[in-house]
Amino acid sequence: MKFEYKTRRLIIRPLNSNDYEQWFDAYVNGLPQKNKWDHSPLKSEKCKKTAFNRTKKKLKELSDQDDYYRYYIFDKKTGAIIGKIDFDIYVRGTHQFANFGYLIFNRYWRKGFGKEASRAGLKIGFKHLKLNRLEAAINLDNKVSIRLAKSIGMKKEGIKKRYWYEFGKWTDHIIYVANPEDIGMKAKKPVIK
Repeated sequence: MKFEYKTRRLIIRPLNSNDYEQWFDAYVNGLPQKNKWDHSPLKSEKCKKTAFNRTKKKLKELSDQDDYYRYYIFDKKTGAIIGKIDFDIYVRGTHQFANFGYLIFNRYWRKGFGKEASRAGLKIGFKHLKLNRLEAAINLDNKVSIRLAKSIGMKKEGIKKRYWYEFGKWTDHIIYVANPEDIGMKAKKPVIK
């Protein structure tokens, strides 16, 4: 299914075959890593067209299976990929919830793109993916991500101990949650298959 969501400055959608140059630029030409949640630029040999096609194919398979959705964030003016949002479907049926992630590449920090894209991401999750609950699992010391979650209307629910394996160990995460009503949308009745 073809999908595209527009905000004032952004276009949010899956990769298509014409996005290789923007994808390459996003992953190879970033600034050096700024903090432990940021990513260093990749070496150009890791971002050849075959890697792009493999990534695009895998993401399509995951979305076709309703397991995982990644949407890239494009700047309307330049066409550059400036980040991504994703939805890792945890449960469908009577629960309809997913983990909601957001990332802006460090060249584009401090311009409000994270807030604009994440706010749109909530709408995409509730309206397009028909979810009822979105969770953002955030490292306890990631103050920027916590501020962003609060700024888009997500509510602190608590801390999950040893929730995510990263940095070589199990880490605790603070959970921020949103439901459709939190952003002025109507909750939908689940479709149970």
